[in-house]
Parts: sequence; structure tokens; C-alpha cells
Amino acid sequence: MCQICKRIEMIKSYQNKYFVKKLETGYVVLGDNQHFKGYTLFLYKDHQHELYELEFKEQMKFLAEMSLVGEAVAKAFKCEKMNYELLGNGDAHLHWHLFPRVSGDLESYGYHGKGPVWWYPQEKMYSEENKVDGDELEIMKQKLKVELEKIILKVEHNYDY
Repeated sequence: MCQICKRIEMIKSYQNKYFVKKLETGYVVLGDNQHFKGYTLFLYKDHQHELYELEFKEQMKFLAEMSLVGEAVAKAFKCEKMNYELLGNGDAHLHWHLFPRVSGDLESYGYHGKGPVWWYPQEKMYSEENKVDGDELEIMKQKLKVELEKIILKVEHNYDY
């Protein structure tokens, strides 16, 4: 079983503390490490390797929901720019990485300028000091969930969206 499938199983058994919300095509979870505050993943509900392998309607729904998640992350964590990545080289299971970006978020590494998140050293990005837990994690999850629910409500009811 792949790592993402394991995480989804943890969600289903109420053991994934980073879980935020289930959508039609997948699961919204905060990233374990939060150098980029609000870093979120959107995990496709089933084990699929490639976006093009999904039926067209499912592709469009997955992409639309990913966009809604991106908007919610941007609003919840007040970023200046959202970065979206669908890679799958490490875990060949469809999943989006959503990185909220703000000016200077690479400066703690000594880089003064703009660039992709991958310019930040992975050992620092994934270090224990960037893990969130307890009250901080619950606050972050709640902020994201509230924004997601507002956006979904607007979409479902076609409120000036």
C-alpha cells in the first residue's frame, strides 16, 4: 500500500490528526511540516497514478475541487501567491501540494528573492521544528475548514461566485 493510501486509511479510521475535510474527489489535509504556513495537500480518494487516467468528468471535478482548496488556503493563511504542484515521483498517487507563499519566505535559508519552494533545503523544510501540533494545529485546521465551507456553500448555491 502506498504512503498516501495509508494516510487515507488513517483518515477513515480517525487517526490522521492533519485531516481537515473530505470532498467529493479527495481529502484535504494540512502538511505535517509547515515552513510555508498553511501548506496543504489534496489527496485523490482512490489510488490513481495519472490525472489523464481519470474519466474526463472526474478529472474536471478533481481540478475544480483542487482550485477551491487553493482558494481556501489562500484566504485562511493570507498568502500573496499560491503554488500548486502535482508531481507523484515520490508517491505515485494523485495528490496536490498547495503552498501559500509570502514575501521573504525563503530568507531564513539566506535566499533573498523569489523562487520555487524546492529552493528551500528539504532537510529544513521537513525538520521537526516545522511540525505543528496541539492548539496550533487545531487552529490552522479550523481556519482552513471554515474557508472551505464558505467557498463550497457559495458554489453549491451559486452565490455570486
